[in-house]
Amino acid sequence: MTVNAGPFPLVLLPGPDTPAADVTRLVRALPAALGAVVLRPGADAAARDLTELADGLVRQVRDAGVTGRFALHGWGTGAHLGLALAGAFERAAGHAVCTTLFVSDAVAPGRAPAHGPLTQAVRRTVTESRLVVCAGPVPGRGLAPWSRHSTSGTEFVTLPPGPRPTALASLIATRLLSTTARAGEPSRVTGATP
Repeated sequence: MTVNAGPFPLVLLPGPDTPAADVTRLVRALPAALGAVVLRPGADAAARDLTELADGLVRQVRDAGVTGRFALHGWGTGAHLGLALAGAFERAAGHAVCTTLFVSDAVAPGRAPAHGPLTQAVRRTVTESRLVVCAGPVPGRGLAPWSRHSTSGTEFVTLPPGPRPTALASLIATRLLSTTARAGEPSRVTGATP
């Protein structure tokens, strides 16, 4: 997938069960001012070591040409990986690099099934990134504990009925484009992602 050049990178982390068509529709619905970088963790992500996964994702983000601040959007297991990725960048830089983590289709890590090293380790992860937790017209259970994973606050948003990629793109653009103007630190996206 080609990376869209834009002033503010948005890293997308689909879970193993996220249909590729949903990701493609979201990328197409995003405004040109956001640069989408799609990472595809392996289907075995939930069973792998968190440190190894986070290190690999950090390399993929850097290889995609993302520098400076960025935002993340994760679906399901991808949301948990996004939390781990935000934490890894934070530990390396000493401050938040991921400004906002958007979460879709994911109960909070403390409510996720207890199997696998990923879910065990992510339960303890806290980030400085602001969280925006998205739910469909009927919010699922297990979302409220996401607030325990951010020191910068958590917003819960119920998406309207209708095409979900369009609603997500609108929400993301609203939250990021107003933030980008105040961020003060330019970011670039270059290259391509697999």
